[in-house]
Amino acid sequence: MPAKSIRELRTELEAKEKQLAGLRSKRDSLTRQLAALDRQIGSLSGGARRGRPKKARKGKPGRKPAKVKKTAKRAKAVKRGKPGGQRGKSLVASIRGVLAKAPNGLRVREIAKAVKAAGYVTRSKDFYAIVAKTVLQEDAFQRVSRGVYKLAG
Repeated sequence: MPAKSIRELRTELEAKEKQLAGLRSKRDSLTRQLAALDRQIGSLSGGARRGRPKKARKGKPGRKPAKVKKTAKRAKAVKRGKPGGQRGKSLVASIRGVLAKAPNGLRVREIAKAVKAAGYVTRSKDFYAIVAKTVLQEDAFQRVSRGVYKLAG
């Protein structure tokens, strides 16, 4: 097989680049058509989309990302409600109420269980850690021994 000259290699490279540009253009066109079909399907099915999930789009250079309206975030937070302090007593007040009934103090795990039983609402996966941090940092609570706390004073 004889070696190709630089001119022949450049000609081949230009042909491949043209072919590549044509394929990219065709892909972009098909992507737009697919997006239009997805919108039609969504409007007919009430917004529920079936099939493959959309891939995350990377931003184009020079294009600003879409901003999320703050009012939508607030409305969602109000609709969903806030745990604990927003609907009832704060965590500190709830812990005070539990420890007021135990003059010798309670272990952190017992405090967490009693606070939940008293009606404190939380969505935390590790509520124990939150209670432990609260009793450690608040001046209203005094450490009796390792893991045992009572009301200060």
